[in-house]
Parts: sequence; structure tokens; C-alpha cells
Amino acid sequence: MDKKDLENLSVNELKKLKESINDEIEIKRTRQKLSDANKKALALAWIAIGIVIALFRYFA
Repeated sequence: MDKKDLENLSVNELKKLKESINDEIEIKRTRQKLSDANKKALALAWIAIGIVIALFRYFA
């Protein structure tokens, strides 16, 4: 949006725009946190699988 577009908006429209922008920012933060958590969980799962395979080979 250009500055001219923002100048033509009413106070209520500007508040709605601000709320929608804040909502989108919060959604992106949540997605990023979930993505980071999924990467950590996947790494831990692979480590656990590696340990299980190593123990299996050691005792077999």
C-alpha cells in the first residue's frame, strides 16, 4: 500500500488493518516455532533409531 492509500482510510479501517497485520505476524511466529520443534523432534528420533540399531548389532 502506498502512503496515499493509508491516508484515505478511516480510523476504524486502520485499526482493522493493524489487527490483521498483528494476527499474521503471530501466525508466522507460531508456524516458525512449530517448524523448529519438528526439526528437533526429527533429529532426536534419528538419534534414537541410530542407538537402537547400534544396540541391536552389538547384542546380535
